[in-house]
Amino acid sequence: MRKQPIRAFGFGLLAASAALYISDQTAPERPIELSAQQMIQRLEAENYVVQKKENEQTEKQLDSAQKETTAPKTAVQSVTVIIESGMSSNEIAAKLKESGIIQDQAAFNQFLTANGYADKLQTGSFVLKKDMAEKEVADALTK
Repeated sequence: MRKQPIRAFGFGLLAASAALYISDQTAPERPIELSAQQMIQRLEAENYVVQKKENEQTEKQLDSAQKETTAPKTAVQSVTVIIESGMSSNEIAAKLKESGIIQDQAAFNQFLTANGYADKLQTGSFVLKKDMAEKEVADALTK
């Protein structure tokens, strides 16, 4: 066995470790771990607003209290829709718009087609609420 390849390999290892040592020494300082309080102080010093959990809880309580006092309590109307055999998704969307369940017939029909609901629509009588989302209506009509 020849000594030259082994010496070259050893020299390569030595050069690689020297390069790693030099790059580690010249690299910028790594940030030290800060406590939560130190992070908050630094952020506030740089004019950031720090929202604390205590504030979040009180704001949520205030928001819910305001919603309860300002929102009138109205009963959501339920509508019975009858889907007959042979109706297309476009006809069903028209019937739902007429009943006030959806706002836009074309958009709802496109939603049914794009999400695979158009082929799964069931026949029968369905009780739907006027405030239901498109997905909720589609789920109700495909069960």
